Amino acid sequence: RLDDDVAAVVLRVDSPGGSVFASERIRREVKALQADSKPVVVSMGNVAASGGYWIAMDADEIWAHDTTITGSIGIFALLPTFEKPLAKLGIHTDGVGTTPLAGAFRADRALTPEVSTVIQTQLEQGYKLFTEGVATARELPIEKVQQIARGRVWSGADALALGLVDQIGGFGDAVGA
Repeated sequence: RLDDDVAAVVLRVDSPGGSVFASERIRREVKALQADSKPVVVSMGNVAASGGYWIAMDADEIWAHDTTITGSIGIFALLPTFEKPLAKLGIHTDGVGTTPLAGAFRADRALTPEVSTVIQTQLEQGYKLFTEGVATARELPIEKVQQIARGRVWSGADALALGLVDQIGGFGDAVGA
């Protein structure tokens, strides 16, 4: 972004996703490139889903192979707890906390209803940001994005028909764009 010799960026995305925080940081760098008048073209590899799609959604152009697994516009969390298996083994823990959330994320304790509500609220907010971001970036009605979201994955060919990608082709095609 800061190199004046760089006129545009081709970003290769080959990711099944991951952290919303990390994906959002990369997406913001894509936006910063564009704010500095540097077009960003995304070339999707075999998989560009969930966080991989989050990174790509604001690109000036998105290229995918017809078989690229893409979309997966959704967010989930998994917080395993082991209080029951530990109890079967006769392992118990105890302690004193100074706040209602003390020890809230310990794997040896079940999640409290309050913590579950906080996590669910965060997931719903993240999902809203994701779907609204796709609607804005891809110039699609939010209703359409909500219909094709919910974590569903699409082939690159289907993603093209749905408006999630712009072109079918490989990395060389994206560079030539």
